[in-house]
Amino acid sequence: MKQIAILLLLLLILPCLAEVQNYDNIYLEYTAGDGRLAAELGEKLAADIGDFQKKIGHYPLLETHIIIAADQKEYESFLQSSSGIQEFSQAIYRHSTNTIYIRSPRDNLRYQELNKILLHEYIHSYVFHYFSNAPLWFHEGMAVYFSNDFSHNRELGLARDYLFGNTMPLSEMRQNYPVNRIEWESFYAKSALAVRYLSINKSGQFYRLWDFAEDSGQFNASFLRSFKYTALDFSLFFEEYCKTHFRSEIILALSGMIWLLFPLLFIIGYIRRSRKMRQKLAEMEAGERIEDAEPEFDFEIDVEE
Repeated sequence: MKQIAILLLLLLILPCLAEVQNYDNIYLEYTAGDGRLAAELGEKLAADIGDFQKKIGHYPLLETHIIIAADQKEYESFLQSSSGIQEFSQAIYRHSTNTIYIRSPRDNLRYQELNKILLHEYIHSYVFHYFSNAPLWFHEGMAVYFSNDFSHNRELGLARDYLFGNTMPLSEMRQNYPVNRIEWESFYAKSALAVRYLSINKSGQFYRLWDFAEDSGQFNASFLRSFKYTALDFSLFFEEYCKTHFRSEIILALSGMIWLLFPLLFIIGYIRRSRKMRQKLAEMEAGERIEDAEPEFDFEIDVEE
C-alpha cells in the first residue's frame, strides 16, 4: 500500500519536473510534455538570432534563458513581477534575470506568432547587453523592426495616428509607455520607424553605434559619438522627418486607392456604353421596321356615268 502511494506521488511530481534544452547559448526550460514545442522553438530562434546578429554586425556570446510556463497560474506569477505592457501577452522578458517567459501552450498560445515574439523579446536582451540605459523607444524600435513586425499597414496606421495627434515625440518615449491605450500601437510603430531610419538612412553610423557601445555601455554617449548629434536632437529632427514622410505616405495611399477605383470605373463605363449601344440598336431596329412596312393610301375612284 505504501509503495502504491509513493508511485502515485511520483506520477504526480514527474510531469512537473523541469527539463532543459540548449541551442547556441539559448536555454529552454519546460515541463514534461512540452519537449517537442521547446525543440521547434529553440531551433527556429537560434536561426533567427543568427540572421539578426548578421544585420547588426555584432555577435555577443549572450546567454538567454527561456521558460515555458506549465500553466496559466505559473505564467501569471511571472507577470506579477514584470513591468511593461503585459495584457494579452504571449511572452515577456525580465531584465533582472535575463529570462523570457512563454505562456503555457495549453493556454490559447498563438504558435504562428510565437517565433516572432521570441525574437522580439531576445532583442530586448541584446540591447540590454550593450546599453544599460537605452531609451524605451530604442528598445521597442529595435525589437519591432528587426523581428520583421513593422508592416506597411502598420506604417499607414502610424501615419493616420500622427495626423490625428495620437503620437508622442521620441523625447517623451524614453521611460514609460503611453497611459492612453489608444496610443500603444503608435508607440511601437513610431519606435520602429525611428530605428528603421537610423539603420537605413544612417547605416554607417548605426553600425558604429554598437562599436562605441562596447567601449562605454552608455547610450547617450555612444549615440553622440556615432551620429554626431544627441538623442534629443534626433527627436527634434525626427518629428520634422515624420511630417514629410507621412505626407508622402498619405499621397501614396490615396494614389493606390485611385488605382483600385479604376476597375470599378471601367465596369461602370462599360455598363453605360452597353446601355447606350442597346438603346441605339433598338432605335435602329424600330426605324427599319417602319421602312419595311407596306404604305397605306386613302383614295377615291371616280366613275363616269
